[in-house]
Amino acid sequence: MLSTSRPCEPQRGGFSFENTRRNAVLEGSLSEKGYAAPKARKTGTTIAGMVFKDGVILGADTRATDDMVVADKNCMKIHYIAPNIYCCGAGVAADAEMTTQMMSSNVELHSLSTGRPPLVVTVTRQLKQMLFRYQGHIGSSLIVGGVDVYGPQLYSIYPHGSYDKLPFLTMGSGAASAVSVFEDRYRPNMELEEAKQLVRDAIAAGIFCDLGSGSNVDLCIITEKGVNYLRGYDQPAEKGQRLGQYRYKPGTTAVLTKTVTPLTLDVVDESVQTMDTQ
Repeated sequence: MLSTSRPCEPQRGGFSFENTRRNAVLEGSLSEKGYAAPKARKTGTTIAGMVFKDGVILGADTRATDDMVVADKNCMKIHYIAPNIYCCGAGVAADAEMTTQMMSSNVELHSLSTGRPPLVVTVTRQLKQMLFRYQGHIGSSLIVGGVDVYGPQLYSIYPHGSYDKLPFLTMGSGAASAVSVFEDRYRPNMELEEAKQLVRDAIAAGIFCDLGSGSNVDLCIITEKGVNYLRGYDQPAEKGQRLGQYRYKPGTTAVLTKTVTPLTLDVVDESVQTMDTQ
């Protein structure tokens, strides 16, 4: 009697966890040699966008971090895609920069070949297909906004390729703080000045409530008439002036215990070298 099971047949539908055993073997072999499996790096950013009466407003903070170190206090996180389309990037700064540059080039070639201005949905589709192809190894969380023949459009794209289309969006480590501001005060068809203040306050909430976000607030206003990139629109975390003197006389703090441990050192070799200043 022939068996009806066919073990070589690929799985149909659902999720596949075939690589979990392989990953466990690889991690075990790494640990035996004294190496550790790579871990995901924590990144910090607050980016946001919203649709208002006449177009789209994108906002971002300007702090770039490397673990717990502030690497750049004035980083640009709103990137050019097309004359009517811009993109905010969160996650790994280099990945977001290179991803948006590649997409800007592809969109320009697409516009030249078709003879038509690019659509926001076209940019979104190309971005999500590229990120899905790399399965999250490109650490870019993106908010794409622009105005085309279909009106204002706003999309968010996650590193693994999923996306959302909503009237307001936030991403990054400060997204929870920023989205609470939108949920409290957002209204459809808001005027320009009111919408600018709302996006500014959302980014400021991320700056004050998230250690990975900080420095300044950048805004990008996209309408049918053009683009207004407001670099350094506000500085909510501006450094204040020190008012008091914090120097104390020696002996102000009492020393409770004191231990001196002598170290015995032998001078093995001693040499004096003259620096060449020519």
